Amino acid sequence: MSAKNGLTSALRSRIRLVGCCLAVVFALSGLAASSAGAAVPVTSSYLALGDSLAFGYSQQLFNENEKLGEPPTAFEHGYVNFYFNHLKPKTNGVQLQNNGCPGETTDSMLGNGPLQAALSGPPFEATGESPCAYHKLGLPLHHEYGGVSQVENAIATIAIDASQGKPVEHVTMNIGANDELHAIKKCEEKAGQEVKEKIEKAELPFEEPLDKETGEKLAKECIIGSAPALFAHIIKNASAAIFAIREGQLFGGVKYAGPINFELSYDPYGAVFVIHQELLPLSNVLTNQLNNAEATELPKLGVCTSNPHPYFNPENKLEPERLQKLTNMANFTEFEGKKNGPDIHPTPEGYLRMEIKMVKDCG
Repeated sequence: MSAKNGLTSALRSRIRLVGCCLAVVFALSGLAASSAGAAVPVTSSYLALGDSLAFGYSQQLFNENEKLGEPPTAFEHGYVNFYFNHLKPKTNGVQLQNNGCPGETTDSMLGNGPLQAALSGPPFEATGESPCAYHKLGLPLHHEYGGVSQVENAIATIAIDASQGKPVEHVTMNIGANDELHAIKKCEEKAGQEVKEKIEKAELPFEEPLDKETGEKLAKECIIGSAPALFAHIIKNASAAIFAIREGQLFGGVKYAGPINFELSYDPYGAVFVIHQELLPLSNVLTNQLNNAEATELPKLGVCTSNPHPYFNPENKLEPERLQKLTNMANFTEFEGKKNGPDIHPTPEGYLRMEIKMVKDCG
């Protein structure tokens, strides 16, 4: 995808209103940011974008902090925080602006406003939806940015920080896992409906083991069949988000030429308990397909990709041990009657492994 060549003229007719609309975003962005107790004056910023992985979420932490109002400070063990510490904020004067939103998709990261509309034509054909449902539920974020999307706020943040003499010098991003989860759920619901219809038409006997096996087979076929279109959707939206951040001057902000590190996916549905027996059959194959496609396309926009999948999912005898140690998929504990797992999110050690790999791959 040659995203930059000739794109300015192709977008011009669609971006005229974006600059005016982003003026509101600048006002909503606020000036507060987490300096994490920096011992020296802040001279640069680190902007983190993504979903629950950027946020540092786990179901156990959410359950334990529900009565406290889910303070964001309880979720500071994610890869973003480890990377922030890698930047040595106390000596280098770096501040962290973490826009991570649990549940975010590539659509909601773009939002459903003028920015998404400007990117809805070729080459991105970006789709969007209402941003950050987690925020709309009244749950606090690390970096509050009102009702605008992450990408809209990122453009504003980069411009504001530059004007205040603390320019954004590092950007990290992860996105796409919730697109996949939504697709899996849709396939499972479709399969369930098909099984129900087959039973009603007497095409399938009402026998639970057989019905379950048929449903799983239909869901698997749906997931595999829909994967190419899903992956293309994720890549196009992610590319649109990255382009908007890079070319912020087109959307009322400023150009960003610094590094962008993109976290690829691990497979939480791999062989969690038994070697070579994935919880979701062929999930490792599909994860590799998406990661390979992203690692091919996103660098065209000046992005460095980091792939944690080989460590989380070595696809050998080490995989069950790794997934049990690095994710919460084998977490069967409870907190005040609420289950802490199985949970696809990493443990603190899993988040650390993601950061270690990103530093190795991208610096």
